[in-house]
Parts: sequence; structure tokens; C-alpha cells
Amino acid sequence: MLTVNIILLRATMPLLLLALLLAMPALAQTTITLNAEDDWAPYSYVERGKEGIQGLAPKIITAAFATQQIKVNYRAVPFSRCLRETEEGQALGCFDIEINSDNAKRFYFHRTPLFQEGLSIFARAPHRTGLSAADLPGHAVGATNGYTYPPVIMQDSRIRKDISPSDEVQLRKLLAGGRIDYALINTTPAKLLFKKNSAFKGALLEVGLVNQASFFIGFSKKHPDGQKLAELFEEGLRTIKANGEYERLMREFRASLQ
Repeated sequence: MLTVNIILLRATMPLLLLALLLAMPALAQTTITLNAEDDWAPYSYVERGKEGIQGLAPKIITAAFATQQIKVNYRAVPFSRCLRETEEGQALGCFDIEINSDNAKRFYFHRTPLFQEGLSIFARAPHRTGLSAADLPGHAVGATNGYTYPPVIMQDSRIRKDISPSDEVQLRKLLAGGRIDYALINTTPAKLLFKKNSAFKGALLEVGLVNQASFFIGFSKKHPDGQKLAELFEEGLRTIKANGEYERLMREFRASLQ
């Protein structure tokens, strides 16, 4: 009887091992859902006729988390809602966030940025160039509802802020004249808006730069996995920077803007 049991065990072991190996990937992979900004092309946006969230940020995030056996689903929402739901613990995380003194303690952040992007100053043409944040006090300056701006802008009461529902509305107000003197829009998204709207070309001009900012995923401090996932994402982001995947995505991104 003992001999028969040993023979049966030997016969079934390859099948057991195969079953375990087949089950391991499914067991090892975790699926999470992040809030994604729905209207910030080319970094994170929804495009009519295409399924899911588009842009550079979700591509980087998907690739980085994949190295940690984590699959990411995205829930596209307006940026102000993206932030609020994450801070309240209704969502695990939100992107793309510029870290500043106002939000630094409200979320868990990874250390390595997703990417960097400038915050440009736009005016009606003709206008002198070379402006900075120091030139804005005493003027009406456009900003987009829910977006993150540096304290040098938001904490200066001498700058009269005019809030718009989108970057495009900012530019339309600037074009119309009389409402705002300057519009603050990130450099690359602004270039896409200029391509999309021929009325802006020649009439509006990039006249300066407020800062060159880094952008991150903010993970919820009220979610039990928030801190751990921030750490795992940091590991994943470093991995794709080391193996060349990050640079490949950046080359594709730069080519798509041409």
C-alpha cells in the first residue's frame, strides 16, 4: 500500500506543480483604481471616440506599477473632484499634482516625479517678454478652477485672481480683453490649445514663466494602502527609469507633440 501511494504521489506531483505555477500570476497580481484628471491634455485626459484615459501620465503609471505586479484601472474625473475624493479617502490616489506648502501634508507622495512641466504666462500681443511671477502683482491674472498653483501666486493678495472652468476659457477671456491681463497655463498644454484654436495664434503670446514644476501621484492618507502604494510606485518608477522604459515613453510622447 505504501509503494502504491508513493507511485501515485510521484505521478500527480507534475500536475500539482503545473496548477500552482498557472495560479501564481493571478494570485500575485493586485488591481487598484486611481482617480485621473480628465481634461489636461497631453498628460491626462479623455478623448472623444477613444476608450479610457489618455496621455503620458497613465502610460508611465501603468508601466511603473506593472513592475510591482500591480494592474491599474483609471477613473476619469475633474481635477478638483480628483483631489477632494483622494483627500477624503473615497479614492486611493489622484494625479497629476504639483507639491507645494498647501498640499505637501495632505497626501502621501513618491519621491521621483512623473514628469516636469512649466507654468507659462500669456498676454495679448504685442507685449514685452521675459516676465516672471514678480511682474504679476497689481494685475488681474487668470487661473483654472481646482488646479494647483505655487504659493508665490496664490498667497499674494496683490494678484487679482480670476477663476475659469478650464485653461481654454482662460485664453478666451484673455483674447476678449478687459477681464484679465494675464493667463497662467502650463506650457505644453497651452501649445496644444494654440494648435486647436487658430484665433489664439498671433493674438496671444507667451511672455514669461512662473516656474518649472514637478508632478506626482498623491496617495490618500485615509486609505489603508496609501503609504505602501506610494512606496511601491516609487520602486516601479525607478525600475522603468533604469531599464529604459521611461525614456521610451518620453520619446513617444515628444514625437506625438510634433
